[in-house]
Amino acid sequence: MSLIGRQITELIKDNISYQDTTITTQIKFNKDFIGFVGHFPNNPILPGVVIIHVMIKMYEQYKNQKFILSKINQAKFIVPVAADTMITFFIKSDIEKDGIKLQGKVLKAEKIISKISLVLQNKG
Repeated sequence: MSLIGRQITELIKDNISYQDTTITTQIKFNKDFIGFVGHFPNNPILPGVVIIHVMIKMYEQYKNQKFILSKINQAKFIVPVAADTMITFFIKSDIEKDGIKLQGKVLKAEKIISKISLVLQNKG
């Protein structure tokens, strides 16, 4: 597993909840998080790919198995996320003919800052 994957797993492992069909976690990425390296010096902004990675890791933890991202249907990053900002992830999943569809939204202080729709495939 990559360093970024390990750090994300550590951030969510004890801070994830499951209710009905919704998976939720809250994360605060501190300024030392590896995802901020180079994005951007003196003004760390969380890359959108990290938000996608968190969603996949949340689903993997929920199912206790690994998945592969096969498609990004939508990726809207409305508001940038700075270091030390608490954000909340909500995802729902559905099994469709082309794979497992994850619908997610990310909130900062109850305001939607990102909307993501992904399709995953079983790994292996």
